[in-house]
Amino acid sequence: MKGKQVALKREMGISDVVTNVLSISIGSGIFLLPALVYMILGHGSILAYIFCGLIFLSIGLCFGELSNRIPETGGLYVYIDRAFGPMAGFVATILYVFGIGVLVCAALLNAMIDILSTQNEIFKEPVIRFAFFATILGIISFLSIRGMKDSMVLIKTLTWTKVLAIVCLIVFGLSKVEIANISWQGFPAFTKIGEGSILLFFAFMGGELALTSSGEMKDPKRTGPLGFLFGILGAILIFCLIHLVTQGVLGNRLIENQEAPLAELAQNLIGPIGFGILLIVTFIAVWSTFSSIFVLKNRILYASSKDEVIPKFFSRLHPNFQTPVIAILFLGILDLVVAMSGSFKYLLILVTAGMLVIYLGGLFAFLKFRITSKSTDSVSFKVPGGILVALFGIVAMVWVFIQISQKEMLAIGSFLAIAIILYYILNYFKTRKK
Repeated sequence: MKGKQVALKREMGISDVVTNVLSISIGSGIFLLPALVYMILGHGSILAYIFCGLIFLSIGLCFGELSNRIPETGGLYVYIDRAFGPMAGFVATILYVFGIGVLVCAALLNAMIDILSTQNEIFKEPVIRFAFFATILGIISFLSIRGMKDSMVLIKTLTWTKVLAIVCLIVFGLSKVEIANISWQGFPAFTKIGEGSILLFFAFMGGELALTSSGEMKDPKRTGPLGFLFGILGAILIFCLIHLVTQGVLGNRLIENQEAPLAELAQNLIGPIGFGILLIVTFIAVWSTFSSIFVLKNRILYASSKDEVIPKFFSRLHPNFQTPVIAILFLGILDLVVAMSGSFKYLLILVTAGMLVIYLGGLFAFLKFRITSKSTDSVSFKVPGGILVALFGIVAMVWVFIQISQKEMLAIGSFLAIAIILYYILNYFKTRKK
């Protein structure tokens, strides 16, 4: 039955949610963004970070309230399903897990070995790539089966290593910031701020996956919203500070170092060894992001299966560890196949538009619950002016959506149509079986 929690172990606290938000939000993009945003806005680049931060904060407040209202495993899938029914839930599952999660994980696995291949050509060999992918997937699958507590040991180690490295860059760089490099005259054109914000928006995406583990939080109605919002605020602050320091130290040299602005910053601060250190930190950052996404996306598959939106066997739990072992193994094998095939490269255009659709679904779910909820509903975390905040988020999402290419719109439209047709086919056979 929907709404009835299966016995997943409640082992997660606020720090685990914060860690997953930072792990996913602070990925490899942070090492490139200072130069890319500077190319658009010049000295006024920080305005794009502030504007994008406000958008994400408004979305985060809405999702935080949803996690308090529906403290169940599944995150945005379960919010959309409870608001709009099983067809919407099915489409959200297929899009979130297969149209986004699997493709992103395959891309991150390839990004990790591509980093290694810059140091040694042997990592370009197919056999070595297969062995590397299988090893990384084997480690995280093993930890995922053992439980969220064990998985978080690896994720916390990787995440806080990269966060500490970035914080060190910020602290050491502050003393070398030149005020002239971060000051500007006049106000940049809003179109330019919008262009920079869109670039940042796609880098910030993904942190909401941390809410998929609500069924494993010790106190989900408190842990979910607080951990998620603390994580978002932390990510926004880190992105803003690292950009200010990078721009403040390098200035117009950012234009000459578009491919590795943070590596150039590290070399300026600690010498030639800085590049090597940043390469290691980049590898750790990608590994961290991959690990969090892998661990959390199988909870979406589990939750959808538990609700009988997709085949029931995906919700089977390990008899000892009480984890969704079938979902974990299935997605581990699928990630390996997709990463090795290279087909993900042609499907990545789904990811951007797919995330926008999922975010819009979550915001509309928030609006529906706000409008139809009764005053007796047990919601201890409520966003002041929630309807206006959600409308601001929806307008922002639509604005971002109309900026994407026709190819991306066609891809997401086709994917959604196929998912809906597949839902009706499966539902037909399910009805006949009954």
